[in-house]
Amino acid sequence: MTEARPRATHDTHRAAYDTHRATYAQELLGLVETLLPGTVLQPGFLVRAAYRVSGAVDERVLRRALDDVVARHGALRTLLLRDGDDLRQRVLPPMPSRLAVSRLGPGRSFDEWIAEVVLRPRPCDETPLLWADLGRKGDDAVLVLVAHHIAADAWSQDVLARDVVAAYTARLHGEPPLAPDVMQYADIAAEDHGDKWQARIGQALPYWRDRLTAVEGLGLPAETPDAAPGPTAVYSFRIDAELRDAVRVTARHGRTTPFTLLLTAFVGALLPPGDALVPVITAGRIPSEWDTVGFLLNVLQIRVAHSGAYDAEALRELCPRVDRRCREAYANDIPLIRVLEQSPQLLELMTARDLVAPVFQMIVRSPVRPATRTPALALDRLTLDSHSPLPMPLPFLWTMRWDDEPGGYVTYDTHLFSAAWMERAVATYLDALTGLVR
Repeated sequence: MTEARPRATHDTHRAAYDTHRATYAQELLGLVETLLPGTVLQPGFLVRAAYRVSGAVDERVLRRALDDVVARHGALRTLLLRDGDDLRQRVLPPMPSRLAVSRLGPGRSFDEWIAEVVLRPRPCDETPLLWADLGRKGDDAVLVLVAHHIAADAWSQDVLARDVVAAYTARLHGEPPLAPDVMQYADIAAEDHGDKWQARIGQALPYWRDRLTAVEGLGLPAETPDAAPGPTAVYSFRIDAELRDAVRVTARHGRTTPFTLLLTAFVGALLPPGDALVPVITAGRIPSEWDTVGFLLNVLQIRVAHSGAYDAEALRELCPRVDRRCREAYANDIPLIRVLEQSPQLLELMTARDLVAPVFQMIVRSPVRPATRTPALALDRLTLDSHSPLPMPLPFLWTMRWDDEPGGYVTYDTHLFSAAWMERAVATYLDALTGLVR
C-alpha cells in the first residue's frame, strides 16, 4: 500500500561531523516545541526498551559494542540547534557510549529496577543520546536501552537491539567492528530537501488541499468538552487468538489488510456519522531507511464518509471505502509539516479539546532482522508498564498492536474522558470488529 519515495542510496561522507538541515520530522518536533515549550526538548521525552539477556555477558565487550553502535548511528551523536528561524542538526564525531551496571541485591527484583531506570530523566543536549543500563542478579541479566525521542523512535529500538547483538558478537570473536554502512539520518535530511523529493511533494500537495477542505467540526466528541488539560492515562485491552485469526483470514479473502479492518471498526463504531477525519501515525520509513536510527514518524490524514451504523453489514460496506482512502493517502505520503503549510487548521484540529482528533496507529512486528546467525547473546524484549511518549501532545491516541501479543491501548486525557468511557468504547470497538470479520 506504500509508494516508493525517490531516494538515492546513502553516502556516509555526506553525514560527516558537521551541521545539516533538519529532517521534516525534526521540523515537526520543532513546531510542537515552539507552540508548547518544554514538550519536546525535555529530559522525559524518551523511548525505552528492556531485554532479558540470554548468555554470559562480558561487560567490557558490551561497552565496546555500545561504542560501535554509537559510532554507527549519527543520530545518537546529534544536537538540535536554532539558526534564526531554522532548525538545524549538528552531528558530532564518534564518542564513548554510556553503560551503567547495577548488581541487584536479594531483596530487589528486576521489575523494580527496570521501573526506576526507565523513568530517569535524560537530557537532550548531552550526547550520546543513548543510555544503556545492565542489571545483574546472580546469573541473570537485563539490559535497558533508553534513547531521547529526538534521536530515535519506536522502530529505532529494534535496530539498536539488533546492532548491539551484532557488535557484541563481532567484538567477542575478534572480528571487525560494526561499520557505519547504513543510511544516516543526516543523509535523509539532505534528501528531504533535494530536487526529487521536492518534486514528489509538489505532486502530492494538490491531493491534500482537496481532501482537507472544510474539515472544521470533524472529530470525536469529548466526554467533558473543553476541560483544562489533565493527566494522561492508558487503557489497555487484548485481542484473543480467535479474533486475530479471523481478522487475518478476512483481510486475505477481501484483498485488503488487517490495518484496514482495524481502522474500519474504529471509524464505524466510535466516530459520529458523516465525514470522519482520522490522523494515522505511520513509521515514515521506506525499506532503504529500515536500518536507520532516528525520529522518522509521519501522520497521514484519512478522510472517509460513513453512516454511523456499526452492524456487520454497514461495516462491510464501509470497509472498501476505508481501503480506498488509505491507498490514496499512502500513494500521496508526504511529510505532515508540508501538509500543515497548506492546511494550517489541521494543527488546531489535532489539539482541539471539544471535538478531539481521533488519532490512530498500528504497531506491527518489525521487519528488522538479526544481523548474525550465531549471536553471542540474545536479547528477549520485555513488556514495560510505561508506554512510549506521544510524539506530540495529543488528547487521544488509539494504538493497535499487531505482533505476537495482539491488542491495543488508548492514551487519553483524563479531564476529557473517563476510564468508564474508555471501557465502553473498547467493548463497542471489539463487538464491531468481531461482527466485521465473522
